[in-house]
Amino acid sequence: MASTTVPSATPARTIRLPVKDPRLEELLLWRDQKRSALVLGVISAGFGVVQFAKINAIQSAAYLLLAAVLGCFLWNQVAGFTHKPPVPLPRLLKEGVSEAQTKAVAEKATLFINKGLAFVNRLAGGRDPTLTFSVATSLYLVGKLSGLLSILGLAYALVVAAFTLPKVYELKQDEIDAAINKGRTQFTSLYDKHLHKVVSKIPRSTPARPAESSSRKEE
Repeated sequence: MASTTVPSATPARTIRLPVKDPRLEELLLWRDQKRSALVLGVISAGFGVVQFAKINAIQSAAYLLLAAVLGCFLWNQVAGFTHKPPVPLPRLLKEGVSEAQTKAVAEKATLFINKGLAFVNRLAGGRDPTLTFSVATSLYLVGKLSGLLSILGLAYALVVAAFTLPKVYELKQDEIDAAINKGRTQFTSLYDKHLHKVVSKIPRSTPARPAESSSRKEE
């Protein structure tokens, strides 16, 4: 009797996030579901306490720093009596930053700054309608969200998005890519039919001609 094999579902393709710390990537992609759920739950609980207790962001930061300072002081005092190790501090606080590390950070910052300036140059040039439309839409959405949410609420929304959107994209990568390509094709078709005629009628600035020298005029 021939046995029938049931085709197994294709596993979801793993993605990589643009973060250096692999622990943060594992956290945001829910590699350890219990750990990710715990971190998101703690952040959500803290946001709920601050939101419903009518505590502003500056007051919350001050209280957190106060708790950290008093906690370190009490820990070290108790550790001195009980012969326990003091508060574990990162090596950065103990040794500071070396000159080589400062130069490395400056070089990387220069690279990102130049990329940002090049992006602003493209945007201000007005020669890329797709880029202009994307940035304008993003700024409009940020403005609407800023009117509906506080700074703390907006930060919490970004944290929730960081914990959900990458995982959703990893699970539904083919469907999301197909929807994005379809939307891009429709926008390109709409631009070619209607918006291109409007954009082409916008007068563009011509580079100024250099002034003639007085010696050339006399000739």
